Amino acid sequence: MNKLMSVFLVLLALSGWITGGIFMYGTTMNHNYATKMAGANAFNIIEQSLHNTDSEAAILAKIKLWKQDGWTAQTGSIATLCQSDRQQFRHWVTVKNISKICEKAQ
Repeated sequence: MNKLMSVFLVLLALSGWITGGIFMYGTTMNHNYATKMAGANAFNIIEQSLHNTDSEAAILAKIKLWKQDGWTAQTGSIATLCQSDRQQFRHWVTVKNISKICEKAQ
């Protein structure tokens, strides 16, 4: 094999490594963005559903009603937040109640 062919093959191999790295980076960024947006969507659904609810007891009662009646948008959003970012629930309930909500959602 001549020198020019060796250089060409080395450059081809390096370009494959670089292209693979770029694709892996892009895939990771897309996955992180999709996860972030799923959490944001779930948060917005729950926030809209709890719009006129003032007390923590009323919020917990509403969540219990959603689970009993099978409100899939709300219960699915609860499950999504429990898996991706439980701390979003701190907008509505205390830490103690977050664990109660999430243990039944999964």
